Amino acid sequence: MTQKSELLVDLIFKKLKNYNKKKIFLEKENLNKFILSLFKEN
Repeated sequence: MTQKSELLVDLIFKKLKNYNKKKIFLEKENLNKFILSLFKEN
């Protein structure tokens, strides 16, 4: 994964973890795998 995509994953992860209206159970590894799978689809 490139550094740019890692920064994007970090940013998304932080935004989702700080979302207060609803509790979100999220692990960074799972988010990373999901985003990588989206890139592989195209």
